[in-house]
Amino acid sequence: MLIPVLLFIVGLLCLIKGGDWFVDGATGIARRFHVPELLIGATVVSIGTTLPEVMVSTTSALTG
Repeated sequence: MLIPVLLFIVGLLCLIKGGDWFVDGATGIARRFHVPELLIGATVVSIGTTLPEVMVSTTSALTG
């Protein structure tokens, strides 16, 4: 029982830190190219959050 709880906590912390890095990176891209952060949020971040679902769907469709 202890191992699953620890794995859950570690996974949650990694997810939070990864999301923080993703947002910081998107903000850095917006500043570097002098693009409004809203535009980056509407495109890059939306693609980044949707891409895993697209890959899972594509893989499942190809494997049957």
